[in-house]
Amino acid sequence: MSVVLHPFAVFALLTLRTVQLLAPQATPHALIGVAAAIVVTWLFVIQRRRSGRWGTVDASHRSERPLLYAVLLGVLAICWWWMRERAAALAPGIAAVAAMLVVAALCNRWIKLSLHMASMAFAAVSLSALSPSWALAGAVLLPLLGWARVRMARHTLMEVIGGTVLGAVAALALQVWVG
Repeated sequence: MSVVLHPFAVFALLTLRTVQLLAPQATPHALIGVAAAIVVTWLFVIQRRRSGRWGTVDASHRSERPLLYAVLLGVLAICWWWMRERAAALAPGIAAVAAMLVVAALCNRWIKLSLHMASMAFAAVSLSALSPSWALAGAVLLPLLGWARVRMARHTLMEVIGGTVLGAVAALALQVWVG
């Protein structure tokens, strides 16, 4: 579950579904942007893991998270710049995800919120107005993903719940923002 519903996969599908619905002409640019963002982030993660600086590829220790957040926010800034004219409709979503990551980074001192859960909740809630069937699928998968994160001992129940709430609130804020 954790691999199949990894934030990279969730955000790739969310981006592609959203661009199909809101700006289909921008699909090639969205594919390039998402692929580049995933490759750059994944190369960073692999480098940290192979060098022994991280215990897992999930940045499972809170001390590993600040640098991950910085890289993710940098990648999102580049994605926003890349998509700014090609798919302006995606800009609010990129900003909402960035805000979600900033909140997770600020909370990291006290709790290591599950980014897996935050991304899945964000996708499910943000798609509720655009693609209800996709939103329902995301909502149905949330408990399974939460169970997997706790079962693998990557997160506590509170970290899973906190990540879910963070993702849902960020998506609700996005919906209010875009109307």
